[in-house]
Amino acid sequence: MYKRLYLRNKQNIGYIEKNYIEKNYMKGEKAIIPIQLEKPEDLYMKYDYKKIRLSESVCNYIEKIVNMIDSDIDIILEIHCPTIEEKMQKEMIKTIKNNYRLEIEEIHRNQQEEDHKSRILLVAGIVLLIINLLIDQFLRSSIISNLVCVVWWVAIWDMIELQTLDKSESNAKEQLYQQLYNAEIMFGFENN
Repeated sequence: MYKRLYLRNKQNIGYIEKNYIEKNYMKGEKAIIPIQLEKPEDLYMKYDYKKIRLSESVCNYIEKIVNMIDSDIDIILEIHCPTIEEKMQKEMIKTIKNNYRLEIEEIHRNQQEEDHKSRILLVAGIVLLIINLLIDQFLRSSIISNLVCVVWWVAIWDMIELQTLDKSESNAKEQLYQQLYNAEIMFGFENN
């Protein structure tokens, strides 16, 4: 009963999120995410004098909304700030694109490392399994056999976890960052 109630509540949350997104962000076939900046410098990390990284608060805000939007929906990031020159607009667009490109590259690097670890764990698990079988057959030592059994089982389990759970999480993040990298960026100027 509790499981059914949990699943029903989970479905309602998805329905509520979908309605919230459609009501507040969807314009036709695209999702428009407004970003209010008091000054253009608010887009960047506080101590980043070169202005090459987005502020954590801006990233968190954008990603929280995009997580609720279907991955096949085109995104428009609409930056609202005081009037700025075209050169600064281009720099801001470049920074946003660069930020999400770097995130995608980091995910690819991490996936390569995880694939390498998975291969090592698989080979170690198979070798330990063979050793375990040989110990069982020739030495009949249950303590050593049990210890080796636990170690090969853990190695294989870690490999499976890296290839399934961690990889699916990485793929979801990559999809989110790709959606943001491909986002159209517009400006809405507000005169003070």
